[in-house]
Order: sequence, then C-alpha cells, then structure tokens
Amino acid sequence: MLLKELSSTEAFLSREQELHSQSEQSGREVVWVWETKQYSVVLGRSSKAVSEVHLAACNADGVPVLQRGSGGGTVVLGLGCLNYSLVLSFAARPELQPVADSYRPILEAVLRATGVSDGNQAGTDLMVQNRKFSGCSQRRMRHTLLHHGTLLYAFDLDRVSRYLRQPVRQPVHRQARTHAEFLTNVPLRGDFATRLAAEFPQAQVIS
Repeated sequence: MLLKELSSTEAFLSREQELHSQSEQSGREVVWVWETKQYSVVLGRSSKAVSEVHLAACNADGVPVLQRGSGGGTVVLGLGCLNYSLVLSFAARPELQPVADSYRPILEAVLRATGVSDGNQAGTDLMVQNRKFSGCSQRRMRHTLLHHGTLLYAFDLDRVSRYLRQPVRQPVHRQARTHAEFLTNVPLRGDFATRLAAEFPQAQVIS
C-alpha cells in the first residue's frame, strides 16, 4: 500500500498496524507523522461507542466511528490534528519494557519536537497552561511497541464536543472539565516531523 493512496482514517490506521507488524518481524524502528482530511471518531481498544460517542451527530455528519488496537480514550481526528506513530524496539530500548516507565521518556521527546517551550506532561497527556493539546496510547507486541498520539494545532475543537460525550474515565488533571474547557490548540513551529525524527535517529522515517 503506497502512502499517497491513503484517503481515509481507516486506511491510515490499517497502515499503522501494518508498520507495527513489519517492525515486530524486522526489529526496525519507525517514525511516521500523518494527518487525515476525514473527520473520524476513533475508539480505544476497550471503549464503547454507545457510552462515549454522540452517534446521532456522527451519523448526521457522515463521520465514521472506528476502533484502534491500542488502549486509551476516544479521540476525534481530522484536519488540524497531527498524528504521530512511533514503533520502538525493546531490544534497542529495554527501559521501555515496563509500561509505567515508558511514557515519560517518549513524551519528553515528543514535547521537545513540538517546540512548545511552556508545555508539560500530565499523565499521558501533554498540556500547556493547564489545557491538553496532545494525548497518546500504546499497543505492545513481544519485541516492539507502537506509541502513537495526537497533536492539536489548528483543529476545530467544537467537533470534539459535537461527536464525543464526556469520557467515563477521566484523569485527575482534567478536573471534570468539558471538552471545550479542557482542550486547546498549540502553534507548531517549523517541521514537527523532522524534529521528531531527530529524537529517534535510529528509526526509519516514513514520509
């Protein structure tokens, strides 16, 4: 499948899963930054659409509701939301094997690549001025992990409130805020993809 042929969020997610499976066999690490033009709702592995999604609004707008293989919460993707996919090797990075210890070093690298100087980590989120602009999740296989996330830089945030209910599970730092109160866009200075690749120089960059 050629990357230029990808036209739907489902195709991007399928390609991401394919890259992970290939790396599991080859040991190759991968950095991929992508963006879908199609507004889509993507559920985490254990999320339930009936409790997390405004299905009537999605149906009315023709927004597909998909499910990914990683955990984490439900997200809305589309223009103005960059997605990054990192496939990393446990052989090369044994410190990433414990789940609890793996998020911090990866998110530190992602935060540096954004150029958001006053950003910080809160759990598995990246925040600026106490509002979230990036979330992430992981899918693990025996030899590799897929760490993928979103970066809101010019997203229509009203779409999140329209398509998603308040999450059933919320981190403490959310403080029960609505989507509109909790989320924000950040300016991404320069080429985020290039800077992210520089953080993982051993990885193959997928363009």
